[in-house]
Amino acid sequence: MEMESKGFTKERAKEMVNISCMLKGLIKNPKIAYKNHWMICIVLLIVLCVIFAVLLPLGLMWQEAFLLILAGVYLMMIIIYIIRLINMNKVYKMYLNMSTDRKTVFEEDGVILKVPGVSDTKFYWESFQLARVFDHNIFFVPKDISIQPLSMPVERLDQLKQYMSENNVSMEIYEPVEYGRG
Repeated sequence: MEMESKGFTKERAKEMVNISCMLKGLIKNPKIAYKNHWMICIVLLIVLCVIFAVLLPLGLMWQEAFLLILAGVYLMMIIIYIIRLINMNKVYKMYLNMSTDRKTVFEEDGVILKVPGVSDTKFYWESFQLARVFDHNIFFVPKDISIQPLSMPVERLDQLKQYMSENNVSMEIYEPVEYGRG
């Protein structure tokens, strides 16, 4: 079976950034709760800025070295979170710029990803723990961090299920209830 890809929509790309941020956790436990890392970073950044805005004037006003050091630590944490948001934005843009004319070919032993101008990539079924369904993506959770992950649009879920049942592919498709699909 062969499927063509339309590329990444904005929603799908944002979700893939969140999935990428939680990849190590997904490998350890493929059924962990989904976290919106964009929102977590923004909320923590706001909290850190508020704490910094309180500590710095207090430290300067009272000449307290401890408060100034603490404000410096918070400033470093703010910088780290800004860098994290910048990197997440770069990954988001990378997903948006990915080629739209991709083909996914399903075979007995795995999936071949065909991208024009790039050599074909083969993914073996036994390299993945399960296929996890998110709001916009079906994400094949690899067994370890060295295996390249694979995703496809959630609109292909019925085709994937049909192919897997017809060809006796014994991989679980996990559909959490919070997405309204399970």
